[in-house]
Amino acid sequence: MKEFCLILISISGGLAVGGALAAFITLLNLIARLVQLTESPNYVKIYEWMFSIGTFIFVLLYFSDFSFNLSNIFVVIIGLFMGAFIGLFSSALAEVLNVIPLISKKLKVKKDLKYIIYSLLFGKVMGSLYFWTLY
Repeated sequence: MKEFCLILISISGGLAVGGALAAFITLLNLIARLVQLTESPNYVKIYEWMFSIGTFIFVLLYFSDFSFNLSNIFVVIIGLFMGAFIGLFSSALAEVLNVIPLISKKLKVKKDLKYIIYSLLFGKVMGSLYFWTLY
């Protein structure tokens, strides 16, 4: 019974995260924007399949024991690029969803908005450093 409950919870969590990812991709019009930028409307299905296949492959790699033997310098460089990507991606998402202007209006802190943005940036950097060095 315990194993059944764990399987049910795991599948439910996977469906929730998968649904959220699909909604997120749809909200940002990621594939439509990619087609527009590359001016290749005939390849929409290929973009969709490549996105799905890439997601599936990286999920398999994440849950397997697959690893690269890289030097520490190379890992640091990759980590910096990954951190920059995640930071810029989350900032773009916040901009698309207008999170920061809505929060500043709601909390009535329009003049202190730069401090809020700096604190978000500092928190992101400290959380990343904690995760990569201590966790």
